[in-house]
Formats: sequence, C-alpha cells, structure tokens
Amino acid sequence: MRSNRMGNTGLQVSDLSLGTFEWGRRVDEPTARELLDAYASAGGTALELPAYDAPAVSMVTGMRLPSRVQLLARVGVRATEGGGGAQLRTGRSDLLTDVRALLGALDRDHLDVLVLDAFDDQIPVEESASVLRTLVDAGDVGYVLLSHHSAWQLSLRAADAALPVAGAITEYSLLRRAAEVSLRPALDYLGLGLIAGAGLGRGVLTGQYLRGVPAGSRGASDLAGYVGEYLDDDSTRVVQGVAKAAAALGVEAVDIALAWNRRSLCASTIVSPRSRRQLDQLLGSDLVLADEINEVLDQISDPCS
Repeated sequence: MRSNRMGNTGLQVSDLSLGTFEWGRRVDEPTARELLDAYASAGGTALELPAYDAPAVSMVTGMRLPSRVQLLARVGVRATEGGGGAQLRTGRSDLLTDVRALLGALDRDHLDVLVLDAFDDQIPVEESASVLRTLVDAGDVGYVLLSHHSAWQLSLRAADAALPVAGAITEYSLLRRAAEVSLRPALDYLGLGLIAGAGLGRGVLTGQYLRGVPAGSRGASDLAGYVGEYLDDDSTRVVQGVAKAAAALGVEAVDIALAWNRRSLCASTIVSPRSRRQLDQLLGSDLVLADEINEVLDQISDPCS
C-alpha cells in the first residue's frame, strides 16, 4: 500500500484508512481483529476512530495495535442520550475532558492524530485553539486534522502556527465533490492534505443498490437514511456510469471509485469493510485510470454536489 504525505506536512498516511464506525455494531470483535491485522499487514497506517463513547473505542482498547498504525481519533462531538442528535463539545473544558477521557479509555498516553470534528461558531476560535495548543505542548496530541470545517473555518485554524494542522477529513467521492469548490483550493494553498471520508459514496458506488436495497447492507439497517441520500436519480446516473466503465475495463465498480479518488490526489480514502472479503477486495484494488476514462467520470458527476 502506498504512503502519502498530508500536503507539505510531516504526517504520512496510507492511501486507504480503516474506518471503525461499525465496530461493535455490525462488526464483532473477532472480525475487527482480523480486519486490523490484515490491514496492517498490507501496509495500512491509519485507523479512524469515532467519538470516545462509541463501541469501537472499547474494542480498540483490547487490541495490540501495530506500531506503524496511527489512531485518527475524533473529538468535539458527542451523541446525545438516546442517539437522537449530536452535541458540540469544542469549548476548553469539554475538549480537555473528552480528550483525557479518550486517552483513558484507550489506555494510551497520546493521540497520534486528533480530529476536531466540528466548528462551533458559539465558541471563540482562540478558546478552542488554546486547548489544542495545550494538548500539543503536553505531548497528548501529535497532529490535528479538521472535519466538518468550511474553507474559511479551516483557514482560521491553520493560521495558528503553533498548531500542527495537517489537513482535513471531508466526505469526497464521485457522488460528493463539493470539496473541490473551496475546501480543496484552500488546502492546496496552505500546503495541507485531504483524507476522503465515505470515498465509496456511503457504499452506493459499489453498485450494490442499482437493483434495490440488498438485505444486510447499510441501506437495510439503521443507516438507511444516511445511504438513502444517494439513492436518487442523479446519483444513480453516476453509479451507472461507474458500472459501465468497470465493465469495459473488466474490473469492479469499487476499483473505479477508488482509482478516481487516488487520481484526485486525496492522500487517503477512508473505507469501512465489514468482512475480510470486502477488505481484501479493497486492498487488492490498484487500478490506474486512463485520462479519457477520468474525463468521462468527471463529466457525469457534479463538482458542486
């Protein structure tokens, strides 16, 4: 697996990051261990963690992580009781509390990469920046990535020279290209990198939903609303184009989706396989798109979506 720098920073990530959102939900502990071992053996270096109260955190605590695997741990948002929404926690006290709680839950003395998962316009930028500096100075945090930040919000954070901001995580795929409008130009200008979240279009770009919602898929679970946003006519047209390109090249739709992300110069794409078979398919995907194929894919998808 290739290793890429996040822009001009010293942070390096493998071109696939392993997402753990479904660990403890639809991925049991033995399967999670198998996925992590196989991912690390293939050269993977980035393990994305959701908020510290997610089931995945307790699973990761019981695992011996290979030394090369870095944790990309999200903070700044916590699910409300009952799971009906999210609470922003980017103030000084909340961030300190949540980071220390996460370190305790993981039984670690530092986070390789802290992912600030929200921008709260009710909290002064300097307040949240000061706690990040405190964590960095104390050795609790190595690098900072920003998620759910607009271009101007990211620029405000990155303007603080004392913060080791390495880039952003944002949803980016053939079905969601909004990052190209302002966020990506800002990252390029600042010398920062991009990690694509939901790089397979929430699973829709695999083509599995072209004939309906398969049993056992995310679209048939409590994530039906999340997936359903991409089951409209516009998205279907893009997925059909991906499937047509895959058939012409004798590959799978997932190969096309990942190759497009690599060509767009994402440092890494987050994938969340639920089985070893799915992971092996992703790890074995090394397609390089010809210029003409890439141009057609760019034409059938919407850079403003």
